[in-house]
Amino acid sequence: MARIELKFQYTQSEYVRAERLYLIAAKILHKYDPVLAVLCLLIAMIYMLASAFSTLSVILFGIVILVVIMGCCLYFLMPILKYKNTSKFHEAYTLIFSEDAIYFKTDSIDSELQWNVYSQLWHNDNFYYLIQGVRMYTLIPKRVFKDSDEQEAFEELVQSKLKLIKRI
Repeated sequence: MARIELKFQYTQSEYVRAERLYLIAAKILHKYDPVLAVLCLLIAMIYMLASAFSTLSVILFGIVILVVIMGCCLYFLMPILKYKNTSKFHEAYTLIFSEDAIYFKTDSIDSELQWNVYSQLWHNDNFYYLIQGVRMYTLIPKRVFKDSDEQEAFEELVQSKLKLIKRI
């Protein structure tokens, strides 16, 4: 099988979108969390008003507000900060996939990884995620493939190397 060489650089919007999709696919956040947050806020507010602002109701309302803020930060703010504060995401990547290994090359990285570092491949319409562990993955935008033949060859190679391939 031939080597597959991909060259690319992440854009901020692309990386942020991919990270947010990952948070939902990995069930770190759930699609129904915003509805649950609004429901908890309403219940806490009703309880606070019904109990004439008792200490317990104010504490409960404060906890709900903190949880909502934390969820918003995780989904909206953290992916942007992660991209801006991680220098490797601003570098040009060269990834070479072969039967034996995966070669990573950037200005700050020059390494060879064995396939067993990865356990799964997740994919959607725009990205491939080579999964190492929880919150540890290599992101490959689908736009970087020259054509559908190269993308098919990549998928076949990955299928021969990894146990689980999942569409998210």
